Amino acid sequence: MKVPTGEPVERGRKVQKISPKPTIQTLIENDFTGYNTITIHGETGLEEGVIVYKDGYIIGAEYIYFKYNKTYIAEEGLERALNALNSKNGIMDTYKLSSHQLQLAKTMNEENMLQEPIGKEELEVPTTFNKEYEEQLMKKETKELTQSELLKKYGLTQLETSKDTGGQLVQKARQEHRTLEKFLEKEKEE
Repeated sequence: MKVPTGEPVERGRKVQKISPKPTIQTLIENDFTGYNTITIHGETGLEEGVIVYKDGYIIGAEYIYFKYNKTYIAEEGLERALNALNSKNGIMDTYKLSSHQLQLAKTMNEENMLQEPIGKEELEVPTTFNKEYEEQLMKKETKELTQSELLKKYGLTQLETSKDTGGQLVQKARQEHRTLEKFLEKEKEE
């Protein structure tokens, strides 16, 4: 998520020393305008969440799994960012934004904005770390590819439609190699 740096309110707070719900509720009750970054070292490596606030309401979020280059935005990002507050290994930073900085952040990250702002009454913060988010991601990543998908992944789709046997393909490759060698010899002579 692209957000201006803003004014640091708190940096390097260990998430294992945070009471997630009271921490977020305090920001909401104080009509906070700014954002949190939550960076953890999860099962899949480094992960980072961003929660954006405007006048005491959560208005946007994003969550990134760096190992998989996978980003969740808006409501899905918020779920994961709030979950990360229950991690055993991470830090949270909090930055205050001016109204102009907030407007810039909203403009640059329209797709990350929630459909409806979340206030104190709507806030649901998990009480324990849920590993299911990471497990789902790992399952998707380790999905077995079909022969067709594997050929496509490595740019070998022409082999998929070929009716030639392995031996015939080797013969064709050798023939192409000989033709190329002859061409190069002629080029040297000229």
